Amino acid sequence: MIKVVFLAIILIFSNSILFAQEKFEGLIASVNSEAITTFDLSERIKLVLKSLDLEDNIKNRDSIRERVLELLILEKIKKNEALNSNINYTEDELIEFASSIYKFPKEKFDEFKSFIKKQEIDIDIVLEQISSELLWKKFSRQKFSSIITINEKDVDEIFEDYKKKVGKTQYNYSEILFENQSEDEWGRTEERLMKVLSMLEQNISFEVLANKFSDSSMSDNNGNMGWIFEDNLDAEIRAPIISMKKGDFKKIKTKNGYKIIRLNQTKTFGNFGAKYSFLKISSFEKNLIISLPKKTITCETKADQDSFSKDINFDKINDILSNEMSIDFLKEIQKVNIGEMTKLIESNGEFSILLLCEKNKTQDEKENVKIKEQIERKMFTDKFQQLSNTYISNLRKNANIKFLNK
Repeated sequence: MIKVVFLAIILIFSNSILFAQEKFEGLIASVNSEAITTFDLSERIKLVLKSLDLEDNIKNRDSIRERVLELLILEKIKKNEALNSNINYTEDELIEFASSIYKFPKEKFDEFKSFIKKQEIDIDIVLEQISSELLWKKFSRQKFSSIITINEKDVDEIFEDYKKKVGKTQYNYSEILFENQSEDEWGRTEERLMKVLSMLEQNISFEVLANKFSDSSMSDNNGNMGWIFEDNLDAEIRAPIISMKKGDFKKIKTKNGYKIIRLNQTKTFGNFGAKYSFLKISSFEKNLIISLPKKTITCETKADQDSFSKDINFDKINDILSNEMSIDFLKEIQKVNIGEMTKLIESNGEFSILLLCEKNKTQDEKENVKIKEQIERKMFTDKFQQLSNTYISNLRKNANIKFLNK
């Protein structure tokens, strides 16, 4: 009987050793004396490949291995920093955080775990990743929220600038940034870019790729840069983006690497926009518009239309809201002052020139209060993100990281 029990204990102990070895496999790196194993990295690579809907093969694993390892290092650093500050969480907080990340109802947490297991991904790895992000979120909120102050004068200055920009064009775009790690690393950086471009061409989510591969701090926001005025766009982005259509993406070379940008949406700034009154001079014959004696045309020219070719139309349009105008007309009319003409605009085979007669901004006090609140929230978010990113960067620089197989 004793012999049987002894054998059973040995069997259980042996199985536990085998299980531990299976999860350990070998050391890749250490972060502040905490080990990163081949199992840790392999499971996270598997998770990323699943999220990208890519086949789990050597080629795809190699293409993302370096980036996933860096994310794993940052995960260890952030978790350690939070734990050293005595940050903890409850099971309910973990479930709620997981549900917000993976978009499932909180009451279906067990179903979520079962789904992960069916995907042949270690659920402990997934929960460890989620818990690390939760700890960092709680740590950063505790550390930075109380030291951020919003100056009312700064809010007013931004608001005044806002009012001047009502009616102007804004672009919402996302980017995936690839920065050179050194001056002579253009080839390696372009290689990283081409791998991601090939994934985009396979219709893999831009957001997922930005989150996993972008060197930008905006990767936490899936690469979304928010709404930016045309005047404020970097020169390297402005030229290509104004000719892009919604959903298009392009490769751009920067001073220190490359970017892939995707246009998400274009809109006119301001909820109420601006009202324009203008004279539209149009024809389906381009030469008639080009040869017009523009200096003799005023906002009242429509009344004297008989002195021009019958193939030219003069249409006076009064008090049209900017968000009701075609984007082609709006882009050009925003560039001119009252009494000036736009450059030639081609739309659906028709050629037009617009003479701006009047422009009025429309805002009310209730809307102004709402806008100021939005400005304050954005200022807080920007400062919070900047502090958090700087802190993480410094932690990364000062961490004791050793690579054991390089």
